[in-house]
Formats: sequence, C-alpha cells, structure tokens
Amino acid sequence: MSGDETYPATVGQLSVWRDIERFPPDRLWEANLSFVWDLPEGTWSEEQVWSALGAVAVRHASMRTTYVVDDEGFPRQRIAAHTAEEVLAQVRQGTADVADREAKDAEEIRRGIDALRELPWRAWILLDAGVPRQVLVVVNHMAADGVASVVLREDFETILGGTDLPPAPGPLELALNQQGEGSARLRNAERYWRRTMAAAPHRPETGELTPLGAVLQTGIPMPLAHEAMAKHDVTLASLILAAYYRGIQAATGEREVLLFPMSANRFDEQHARVVTSLNQWAPLLLDLEEDEPFAAILPKVHWKAFNALKNGVCSPDAIWQIRDEHARLDPPVDRGFYYNPMLAPPGFPSQDQLRPPKIDWFEHGRTTGPGFYLIVRGLTSLNLMFRVNRAGFDRDSLTTMLTTMQACLAETLGGERL
Repeated sequence: MSGDETYPATVGQLSVWRDIERFPPDRLWEANLSFVWDLPEGTWSEEQVWSALGAVAVRHASMRTTYVVDDEGFPRQRIAAHTAEEVLAQVRQGTADVADREAKDAEEIRRGIDALRELPWRAWILLDAGVPRQVLVVVNHMAADGVASVVLREDFETILGGTDLPPAPGPLELALNQQGEGSARLRNAERYWRRTMAAAPHRPETGELTPLGAVLQTGIPMPLAHEAMAKHDVTLASLILAAYYRGIQAATGEREVLLFPMSANRFDEQHARVVTSLNQWAPLLLDLEEDEPFAAILPKVHWKAFNALKNGVCSPDAIWQIRDEHARLDPPVDRGFYYNPMLAPPGFPSQDQLRPPKIDWFEHGRTTGPGFYLIVRGLTSLNLMFRVNRAGFDRDSLTTMLTTMQACLAETLGGERL
C-alpha cells in the first residue's frame, strides 16, 4: 500500500466529516477528543512510553490516516505514515508536568487538528518529579470515538508491558464492507429515519437562548447502579434514558419527545474493537403516559431504544436531507434531545459508597453540535453532564429536569433525592 492510494471513508468517518465541514474555522477544535491515561504500575522511561504509542499507531491504521476530498465532496482515507518513527515524528509533542494537566488539556484540546494535512492525534507525557506518570492524548473524532479510546488504552498498556500485537482490522476493511454486504443495513436505517421523523412532533422554539452547563452528580457508585439495574432486566443506558425522558416531560410539559441516543455501532464481534469513529445518532420517538410508574416504562423505553440503535449506521447525507426536509416545514420538526452514555462495565474500579447528590453549574465553550446534549459519565460514580444551547430553557427548567431525573434514579438505583 503506497502513500498515494486512497480508499472510501466509512459511514462513521463521513458523518464526522460532514459535521466538520459546517464548523466555522475558529471552531474546528470542537472535533477534538482528549484522554488522559494513567501509566501502569512500574517505572517507565520516556522512550518506552513513546515507543508503545508508536506501536499502537502501527497496529491501528486510523491513527496513521489522513484524508483527501474527492471531486464530489467525499473524504477518502489515505495511509500517511507506515512506521512508528514516521508517526512519532508528527504526533510526539513532548512532556508536561502532572500538576499542569488540567491547564494543558484545556489548552491543547482547543488546538484544531487538520485531518487533511496531519495525522489525527497528538500526545504528551505527563511527568511527576521527572518520572512519566500519565499520557495526554488529543485525537480528531475522525480517527476514534470514546470506545475506540478504551481499545487504544488497553493496547497501549499491553505493548508497554512487553507484548507485541499484530495489525488490527481497521476502517479500510469496514468501509469496503459497508459498500458491499453492509449496504442493506444502510437502506433499512434510512427508511427508519424517514418513518420516525415523519411521526415526530413539530414545534417552534420560543423564548430566550441562554447557554447552560450543568453536571448532576448523582452520588450513586457504579457497582450499586449495575446491581440495581440488573433487577429490572434492562441496560443501565436504557434506564438513564428513561429518566432523561421523564425529566424532559417535567421540564417541558410535553408527553411526546424526540430523542437522539448515540449508537456505538459495536454490537458484533467484528466491529467491537475497530479503532475509528463508529458513533452515530439514532432517532427515537417516545410517547408514554406521564402518570405511568417509572418502573413500568423501563422495559418500553429499553426495547424502543434497542430498535432505534439497530438503525444507528445510516448515510449522513441521507440523514441531512431528511432533517432538512422537516426543518423547512412550518412549524419545523422539534430539534430533539441528545443522549450519549459512556458507562464503565461491571468490575471497573469504582467509588464504594453512596454520597449526597448535587448540581454543579459551569459555562461551556461549545457553540456547535446538539442544542440539548446529555453526556453520561459512569466510571467511578454516575455523573450526568448537560450542555444546552436551545431557546426556552433556563436554570429553573433545567433544575426541574435534573431533580426529576435524580428522583427516578434514586427510586431504582438507590441514592438520595435532590
């Protein structure tokens, strides 16, 4: 494979690219993700760490890929580096002090990565008294998503520990599959999108636009959440989605709600550990009785979400056309509420006891992306982060939503009400 050969992009890569195309030049950094990896116990030299990072990139082609846009406006993949040395010459950024991690992270995530001209990631070693303790990685979303970052971290630790890993299947193989055997799934997903959006509520947005940021710290440790959730025979992601739906109902007074859960699109062994961006939104329309007990709606939300996520791989150009058609109606289709669960599996090191819940308010700097976005971070405990750029919501209405959600979670998972 030469450096001049190009290959089709995956649906996930194209989806991210279509978003990047719409970013203003000064907002390109919003396509960046950042991760901090603690180094395994032991004493590691800087060169050992850099060597392991280079080997990870040799294993996963997406970390060595740039993109070329063809005459029809479609990105194509191009392997731009083939060896660890070539990779590190571009991505190795040097070192910083562990004490400066937050400031370094905040600074570097706002430095855009040009996916057409440079490798899609950068890395720094964070030192404590001159000894490597952590690695800071900033990656363009074209190359990886949240699940892929976990795969990268696991492979990095394996290689750092002295085990060689062979090249892994990557987005080149995935793209070819999607244009061949996988094309039927794309057509089915497009039909699902059309049906769902045709049935979605059409509501104009009214009121003032007040950007809001809030984190609901539920105080619920992940082991307790997993244990309690299992009693209801639904996934934890579905349970939180049901609480989100109840919170939206409480804040808006609307029974019919259009949601967009994030589909990881990693439901089979073939794709579970592919390092690329597979995430896409899937539309989900919920219309359930407001006075129905929360426990009673859980299985309904779960199976409706399951059906939606089955249709998570869809042409972004088809989605854009469908959404544009409905946005032009008077009144337009509701913009919907977005949901991205990032939950550690059972057994992950965790907080060990319940704590009182609280809400932390913050100012977020993102102006692109979903107008109403819930990101669930479930590592040691269950934390719900909201970014709101949507007219008609203020701190009081968002507080109503968070209070309702905490009550639902406390009812099923344990914990206290706000």
